[in-house]
Amino acid sequence: MKYKILPNALPDKINTAIDTAFAEHLERCRNFLQQKSISATGEGIRETAALIKSWIEYLGGDVFFWGNPDFPIVYGRLENDSPKTLIVYGMYDVQPAEESNWISPPFAAEIHYKPGVGDCVIARGAVNSKGALCGLFNVLRTLKETDRIPVNLIFTIEGEEEVGSPQFENFILNHREQLKADGVVDFDFSQDSRGKVSMHLGLKGIVYIDMICRGGKFGGPVESSVHGSVSAWIASPAWRLIQALASLTDEEENITIPKFYEHVRNPDKEDLELLEKLAITFDEKAFLKEMKSLTFKHHRSGIELLKKGLYSPVININGIHSGYQGMGTKTILPRKATAKIDIRFGPYMEPDEVIEKFKAYLHAKGYTDIEIRIRDSYTWSKTNYNTSIVQKMLKAYRLYGLEPEVWPLATWTAPYFVFSRILKIPVASGGLGHGGRQHSPNEYMTIKGLRDFEKFAATFLYLMGKTD
Repeated sequence: MKYKILPNALPDKINTAIDTAFAEHLERCRNFLQQKSISATGEGIRETAALIKSWIEYLGGDVFFWGNPDFPIVYGRLENDSPKTLIVYGMYDVQPAEESNWISPPFAAEIHYKPGVGDCVIARGAVNSKGALCGLFNVLRTLKETDRIPVNLIFTIEGEEEVGSPQFENFILNHREQLKADGVVDFDFSQDSRGKVSMHLGLKGIVYIDMICRGGKFGGPVESSVHGSVSAWIASPAWRLIQALASLTDEEENITIPKFYEHVRNPDKEDLELLEKLAITFDEKAFLKEMKSLTFKHHRSGIELLKKGLYSPVININGIHSGYQGMGTKTILPRKATAKIDIRFGPYMEPDEVIEKFKAYLHAKGYTDIEIRIRDSYTWSKTNYNTSIVQKMLKAYRLYGLEPEVWPLATWTAPYFVFSRILKIPVASGGLGHGGRQHSPNEYMTIKGLRDFEKFAATFLYLMGKTD
């Protein structure tokens, strides 16, 4: 998508400096993506944290590691004699990249042409979220060398977002007196493949659960898997787990747990106004195409589809494993079956309530033998449309001739609640640029999008530095 930077969007010298140094910026981002930082295994985490620490030090900031030394939170402060202070939230960890169908190695950060979007960097973390994080530090470096950084900055950058941010809430609680700011920003690529910008004012919460069914007193082999023919007499833990999973929802995946919806929030007046605008601009066919899907699971459209997707809780099965998975045939009755699920929910539900109702339901149905392990959880977050940081991000988009779709909630999750609900500081996330295939093979960011992102980030920082 082509657009013209409107007058006063960005000082000419900054615009020129980003263009002049962009080849260097791109190479820095590729190097950053080549550095592994897999929180599920810990591979490369400390090395990546050290790299970010060195970037903050180059800018003249004070920076420390906090928490588990194997998964440190990078906490930095950069004073720039500004009346405004901005907290930067970021994540430097990524998902594993074990899929077999990458077009190039997932940590090679090679450049490939992708039809419809142009030249792209293919790498794990390209869009989620190391590409934008490096792009931000490119911008800050350019501002320092060419002009000045217009706001005071507090960096809170973690390496465990992909495993549930287990330290982050404690970090916030331990530093709440030092974390005084006018807003929090999480920079990201927020354009789809057509160039449309989406801006989200809130996030759902999540509980991630492992369900484990083993052979035992409810049936099934106890010590090891046995020959498949024995299933004529011995029960299957795999079938028992599937039946437990199936009981959680109806055919449209509405949750059947009693009273599960009792604290679900309906959209308020402000949210309804945003939804009415979204119902006009939200392209349902384009969304399905972007998600590689043919139809919605709920027989709804327009504002009713949006309300159902954004405000209703949902249970998703991430994976099921049991028995033989290899080549050819092998008839066995598995001793064990496991499922990984996540439950996403909006205001005003809370993780403890979700967990309690989930466990109570399974016990009431007689599935007391199925082990429930809670992996991690976040609660929901919400920021008001009229807050200064939201309005300045909207102004930044408009200075590029773009009018974003503003969503009252998003269905994805992040630990924004520590800012919006604990510190009572409004949160904005966004930025120009496009990427895709998060958590999937051939994750990518566009090269043009990275350049656009850097210019947008600089514009937003200048706007945040101005007094209201």
